[in-house]
Amino acid sequence: MNEIASTTVLISGGAGAMGQLTSEYLNSREDYSLSAIHDPNYKGKEHKVYRELADIKEDLVIEFSPANIINDNVSKLLVSDADIIIGSSGLSSESLMNLKKSAVNRKIIVIPNFSLGAAYQKIFSNSLSSKFKSVNIIEKHHSKKQDAPSGTAYDLANSLSPEMLSSDLEGKYSDVNKVNNKNIYSIRGDEYLAEQIVNFENEFESFHLEHKVNDRRAYLYGMKVVLDQYKVIEGFNLGLEKILTDQINI
Repeated sequence: MNEIASTTVLISGGAGAMGQLTSEYLNSREDYSLSAIHDPNYKGKEHKVYRELADIKEDLVIEFSPANIINDNVSKLLVSDADIIIGSSGLSSESLMNLKKSAVNRKIIVIPNFSLGAAYQKIFSNSLSSKFKSVNIIEKHHSKKQDAPSGTAYDLANSLSPEMLSSDLEGKYSDVNKVNNKNIYSIRGDEYLAEQIVNFENEFESFHLEHKVNDRRAYLYGMKVVLDQYKVIEGFNLGLEKILTDQINI
């Protein structure tokens, strides 16, 4: 019987919530082999441990490090020859540019959000943007999330036309930012995991696209989509919605 050639994987941020979920998921697949972890908080002994992101031997690095170190990690990963999947928030425009430039002879896949619902919210938002005059985004996350606005909200705002207006909202928010002329209202609290509302308005009506993640395991559906398509993806890919639209021809 022929053995399946598995892709060896290093998870950076492997001791975090998404790193642990992805570790469990990879162990359920025969086409991927988790062989190493990079995370100062990792205490396990079943995998090789990278103290630094240097001399990487694995085929693929899946990056889930927090926002405060992700850009430093990207600069180190670009020195390697490994393919890269990034699921972290907080990527700077410079890091994105460098990742894109580096994707000549390897795969670099940046997924700000692995949720299928968030991807479809972005797809539908782009479709609606030409039908309404103004838009604003409200994103709600758990209190431990370091960056505001979230990477998902930032990415969505940048995908919409800069000419589209953004209305002002009243209320108490943890932070308010303007990205690509779009107002993003951030809320942080222990009662949230991940939620996002995109509000479209014109003179006579409003339309709201609301997405809510109830359990982190929701992200594994998007991870499955990415890993299923990994072999055929070439070069640089930004966003789960790009992979989904290629599959279903939206």
